[in-house]
Order: sequence, then structure tokens, then C-alpha cells
Amino acid sequence: ATIVLSVNLFRNEIYSTFYESVRHSAFISVTIMTTTGFGTEDFTNWGEFAKGLLLMMMFIGGCAGSTGGGMKVIRFILFVKIIRLEIEQAFRPNVVRPLKVFGVAVDKSLRHEVVVYFSLILLIFISSWMILATIEPSTYWQQHEQHTEAEKLLDCASAVASTLNNIGPGLGVLGPHDNYSFFSTQGKILLTVLMLLGRLELFAILVLFIPDFWKTQ
Repeated sequence: ATIVLSVNLFRNEIYSTFYESVRHSAFISVTIMTTTGFGTEDFTNWGEFAKGLLLMMMFIGGCAGSTGGGMKVIRFILFVKIIRLEIEQAFRPNVVRPLKVFGVAVDKSLRHEVVVYFSLILLIFISSWMILATIEPSTYWQQHEQHTEAEKLLDCASAVASTLNNIGPGLGVLGPHDNYSFFSTQGKILLTVLMLLGRLELFAILVLFIPDFWKTQ
């Protein structure tokens, strides 16, 4: 991510020297993926490609066992391997190949859990994104010349991604120089719930909404 961002920033002349591009790219890449929430530069002005890459990195997050947010790097490694096995299974149905990570075979139940987790994250992200874009008035975007109303959809997506993955700063109106204060009360409640879901990794919160969880037998 640092290499790709550095080349992109230098080619687009965001910074005058390649050293500056590397320095800022490295810091922002680390702070986004480790979800520490720091910001030394306003990366909302880095261009669409850079913002798209940062948005993707918000979902990846830290390593397994860390206190960082996001979906964790190991889940992405497993997900890619699962997809590869399923594609191979399509044209070689008789081949039985165990899923291995770092030479250790992964149980099928874990494969199922990873796919379910990715599906839940995708479902929660899309539904929350649409809800937030619907309930938020466009007043803020209309009042600020530097933020057009057309950017509202991307800003809402950034807000959902940032809170769901416990990142802190987002893109657009939620950059490192701004905050979430302009959101409506309903929007803040939704984003707070997303923060809880992301911090506790979904299942600890979602089980509370399953009626069978409260039954004694």
C-alpha cells in the first residue's frame, strides 16, 4: 500500500519530492490499517485512486490477535484461499485439496465462519450505508462550497466503513481535519451501533437479537 500510494502521489505531483510521498504514504497506511486514528496530512485531497485504496485498507485492518479494528489480515488470506479452492473445485470436482495456511490445515468449520463473517460485513455495510445516506439531510453539503452534494454518498460510505472498522478519520467531510459532529442524532446513533459491532466483532452483539439466545432451554 505504501509503495502504490507513494508512486501515485508522486506521479500526480501531490508532493514535490518522492521522499515526501513515501513518508506520508507510509504513515497514513500504518495508521489506517492499525486503526490508530492519527493523521498528519489531509489525505482527502490525494485523488480518487488514493481514497479508494484507503477505503479498502479500512476493511482489512490489523493482524489476528491484535487490538486493531477491521476484518483482520488473516481473514482476507483465508478468504482468497477459499475462493481459489472453490474455483478449482468447479473444473476439478474430484480433487480433494485441504485448505492450508502457513502449512497448517484449516478446519471446514473455520472456512464456513470466514465466509459468513464476510457476508455479514458486506450486508451490514451496504444496508447501513443506504440508511445513513437516506436519513442524513443534505444541508451540510449544500452549505459548504468545497463539499458538493454529489459527494454525500461517498462520505456516508466512508463514515460507515470508518466506524464499523473502528478507524477514526474517514474521507471527504470526515477527513483528519474534520469530525462527526455535523451528523444528525439518528445518524450518530447508527454510527455508534456500528462502532460497537466492529469493536466486538459482530457475533457478540448480533446474538442479542436472536430470540433463542434468551431461552433457558
